[in-house]
Amino acid sequence: MFWRIGLALALALVAACGETLPADIEGYQTAPTCVRLNKDPIPPYEGDPHKGIKNVFACNVDLPVLLANTRPFPDGTIIVKESRRPGVAYTWLVATARKQEGRWRWDEYTRNFDNEGHERVPVPQSKCMDCHAKAAAQDFIFTTYDPL
Repeated sequence: MFWRIGLALALALVAACGETLPADIEGYQTAPTCVRLNKDPIPPYEGDPHKGIKNVFACNVDLPVLLANTRPFPDGTIIVKESRRPGVAYTWLVATARKQEGRWRWDEYTRNFDNEGHERVPVPQSKCMDCHAKAAAQDFIFTTYDPL
């Protein structure tokens, strides 16, 4: 019985390895469909699950919705959080939240070096939801729009 659980977990880990950033978020920093939410980079803090200096982008959301800080976000919204380690110019982590059928799906992608692509990390949805539940009143997204 336990070997089946172990086998299922191992297969899930192998399946996640090798998945790169989805094409619809490649170039999110300059994409016309994405807007940076935070004016100033978000510094690391005690217990930070996305250690580093962060920027958060909202993609596929109309600017008036962001300006009014309207929540919940519409289906099709993609939130992209990038994190950079202090003193490093490249993103080591990209975390995404995708709104589909009124629910969020969470994924994380990491890399160790600037010349590598990001690869998906098999993080359980429950781990992300446990943290983001603290922002349930804000549709589970902590960052609000602060125009640059």
